[in-house]
Amino acid sequence: MGAGLRHIFSAVILFTLGFFVISAGLIWLDSHRTQVLVIGAGHKQGESYAMVSAISRLATKYDPKLRIIVAETGGSGQNTHMLSEGLLQMATIQADTPTGPRVRLVTSLYPDVFQLLVRKDRAINSVAELKGKSVALPSRSSGQYRSFLFLARYYGLSPRDMNLISMSSRAASWAIVHGGVDALFRVRAPGNAELKEIIHSDAVKILPIPHTRALRLVQPAIEEGVLPAGSYRGAPAVPERDLPVPMVRRLLVAGVDVPPDLVERVTRLIYEHRRELASLTPLSGFIAAPDTLFNHPIPLHEGARRYYERDKPSFLQENAELLALYLTILAGAASILLRLNTRRQKARVDAYNRELIALYNQAVTDPNPREEYYRDRMMEIFARVLKDSEDGNINTTGFEFLSFAWDELNDAIIEITRERKYRAARHERVPSSPGDEPAHA
Repeated sequence: MGAGLRHIFSAVILFTLGFFVISAGLIWLDSHRTQVLVIGAGHKQGESYAMVSAISRLATKYDPKLRIIVAETGGSGQNTHMLSEGLLQMATIQADTPTGPRVRLVTSLYPDVFQLLVRKDRAINSVAELKGKSVALPSRSSGQYRSFLFLARYYGLSPRDMNLISMSSRAASWAIVHGGVDALFRVRAPGNAELKEIIHSDAVKILPIPHTRALRLVQPAIEEGVLPAGSYRGAPAVPERDLPVPMVRRLLVAGVDVPPDLVERVTRLIYEHRRELASLTPLSGFIAAPDTLFNHPIPLHEGARRYYERDKPSFLQENAELLALYLTILAGAASILLRLNTRRQKARVDAYNRELIALYNQAVTDPNPREEYYRDRMMEIFARVLKDSEDGNINTTGFEFLSFAWDELNDAIIEITRERKYRAARHERVPSSPGDEPAHA
């Protein structure tokens, strides 16, 4: 084998080994750094805050390189806004909350039901009879506030027909027990501790809310639900019978720009440790994959999709024949190199191959990769290879080999430049210390 051929063959081997070594190094570095994820979870006393806190504890135990920060927020409306602005990476929301194009679904957590509590001494027996009454509601940024307005409009009431008062949970509880308001509305899981404390005062009752099927004609995210008899007390039972109520799912969602690997890790924590999660928060027994949701408009996040489709054939399995063909082509290219007939043609191929490798090395070490620059350089090289082929300085075999090498290096360089930009952008979004964490609402 001539010296030129040996150099070309060695360069190809070194290029291939270098590519895989660099790729493995980047993967190793990425897997050994701690990643931070901020999840908006509503009020600290709520069920969703308790569930996200439990998921955070699982991450500490089973995925120590993933740090989940649980942020107290003003509710679903604020959560979706903060997701869209990049202030949160994930959040819990009601399924009937408008989300916009930058929110993606991860999983369904548990069902919430519409619960309307009224004072027994006010003679209120339906939603329509709230006209002229005072109603305690959560903050205007919450999904619960929006749900009540939707419900009131269905029963022919506008906000001007009632005295709607946004109050904290503690203030609202005190107000309805002591007669400061006539009614209180919440979208909460049956048996909610806050509502149980109010109901045990015996000053209030729970009203049924019928016509869920009709409500679904306007808001498909609402489902038919039941508040079971005895949800808040067994003897005497409160409520004393099953009450029909609208139900809406509590969802875990993520921003569209959150890396898929992070979302996949959170999804895996939830589903692979559900038994332990249930010991921390009983509502985790209602966690369900998105395919159980009927006609839900929020697209599935790519990271969650990876977990749900984990049993499907892997990329290697699906493309085994293609990869085998690729290896065969590489082996054939090396064999073709050994058969080049003239020193002049060998020298030409050797020179171009060194030039391609040098360009690749330049791209790898370039701190500010410019995809257009490398595209222009690759096209210049290819133009010279084409002219040498036309002039007879490179035979058909040499031209085919260099065309193949050019294609592979072109793809590799473009991938390197894009990956470097992607990692730089993602690094800027990840808080570098606890002091960079988003402020609580």
